[in-house]
Amino acid sequence: MSDIFCHNCGQPNADIARICRYCGTPLSSHSQSASRPPDYAPPPQADFTGLPLWATDPPPAPVQPLARPHMAGAPAHFRCPHCQSTAPPVVARRIGTAGWIVFFALLIFCFPLCFIGLFIKEEYRMCSWCRGAVA
Repeated sequence: MSDIFCHNCGQPNADIARICRYCGTPLSSHSQSASRPPDYAPPPQADFTGLPLWATDPPPAPVQPLARPHMAGAPAHFRCPHCQSTAPPVVARRIGTAGWIVFFALLIFCFPLCFIGLFIKEEYRMCSWCRGAVA
């Protein structure tokens, strides 16, 4: 039983293998008849200093932060008064003062329709980081 050598990586495989167990390359029929590794020269592992190639590569270029697009409706220079974050505020909705007045008025005068006041909502802005209300 002889080993066959992969024509891609040069590693030995069992003679019944159909793909290389090291690199996953299909073993062709002409490589099954090969009894010695092909003329495969692996990439150099070290340069003249004896360090691996990855250690002598120049450092990667610094990554530039992505520019955030200006969001419509958000102030250009927003700063949260609570946490000092510059993230744009989030718009939320809650039952407004007029909604509560209508709710209690209908609760007293027409009980079955009191829920109508709960549909009267107002928008307000809050910080997207600390969820504190902002003006």
